[in-house]
Amino acid sequence: MNDFLIPVFVCAILFLGLPWIVFHYVTKWKQAGTITREDENLLDDLYRTARMLEDRLMTVERIIAADNPDYRPHSAQRAEPAPYDPSRRN
Repeated sequence: MNDFLIPVFVCAILFLGLPWIVFHYVTKWKQAGTITREDENLLDDLYRTARMLEDRLMTVERIIAADNPDYRPHSAQRAEPAPYDPSRRN
C-alpha cells in the first residue's frame, strides 16, 4: 500500500501543489503592483503635510537665526527640491 501512496503524493505535489503556489503568488504580485486612487490621494496628502512641516521648520530656523547670530540653519545646507506637480503621476 505504501508503494502506491508515495508516488501518488509526489505526483500530486509536483503537478498540483507547486503550480498552485506559483500562480497564487504571481496573482498576488500583479495585484500589489498597482496603486489605488485612495493610495494616490493619501500620498498627495502626506506630501502636502511634509511640505507644510518643512515650511514651519524653516520659519523656526529663521527665528532662531535672528535671535542667535552663531546659529547656522540646517535647511540652508539642503538643496531646494523641484516643485511638486501632481499631474505628472504615472
